[in-house]
Amino acid sequence: MFRQVIHFIAHLRWPYQTLILSGAYGLSIIFVSAPDLGLFSKYFFLWHLGLYGGATAFNSYWDKDKGPIGGLKNPPPMRPWMRWASFFMMVLPAPILIHDIRLTILPMASFGVYSLSFFLFWAYSSPVLRWKGHPYLSLIVIFLSTGTNGFFMGYFAGSGILLSLHSALAAFGVASILVSLYPISQLFQLEEDSKRGDLTLALQIGVKGVRTFYFIMYVFGTLLVSGCIWPINSRLALFFFIVSIMGFTITNSILNGLIGSEKEYKQVMKIKYLSSFSFLLYILVAAWYVHAWFS
Repeated sequence: MFRQVIHFIAHLRWPYQTLILSGAYGLSIIFVSAPDLGLFSKYFFLWHLGLYGGATAFNSYWDKDKGPIGGLKNPPPMRPWMRWASFFMMVLPAPILIHDIRLTILPMASFGVYSLSFFLFWAYSSPVLRWKGHPYLSLIVIFLSTGTNGFFMGYFAGSGILLSLHSALAAFGVASILVSLYPISQLFQLEEDSKRGDLTLALQIGVKGVRTFYFIMYVFGTLLVSGCIWPINSRLALFFFIVSIMGFTITNSILNGLIGSEKEYKQVMKIKYLSSFSFLLYILVAAWYVHAWFS
């Protein structure tokens, strides 16, 4: 049983959640005037280790992959009890959210953001709807659940009670950057997804289409986020644009060498971790600069 628990924890893919999927949540702190770091950190872990971790394990249960998956090269077998354990992890933030909303620590809108993400993750993986098997519905799920909703949850947890058009556009921009990497992570799973009957976006548009999609969404997201940061601090906006273009150049050079094989797992993960690490590093520097921490 102990080994099964270790296997379940592996399927939660916590390093993947905190290093790759946290960019949208993290960027929101730049758009909050006086962030509550305690509350922001609390919901960072609830959101990424609880909801995101549970969602990826829930997806693993229904996928039953034998080959590499995002953040896990050799996925161990899933057991029936892990289905409900992953569901519990997804539900974990709910009672804490309700408690904090009652204390007026968070706005009611935060529960709406959580509820939408919960439903989208369930619809993505569950055989009842199985939106993962539809190339464009799956894209919408990722764009909203880990993109805009991740930003909104961080924004509300940072004490940004009123959501402005400015911050909403920033959420849209960072979601575009995040989702640009989504079909890239499907390239080493083309064979497995095809056997399972899931028509993923990468299968639908092919390797060349994945490159084009990455270019359009990444550049669009970079321009939008840079424009949203500009009113806050023009230097940070320019710095973001330069760093993003440098990251794009490196990622694109690796992407151009991919053909869509399981053997390319390491290259794909290199793209995702490199992009995410540079993005998180920028967020830390920008947040320190905007909020004058340690001064």
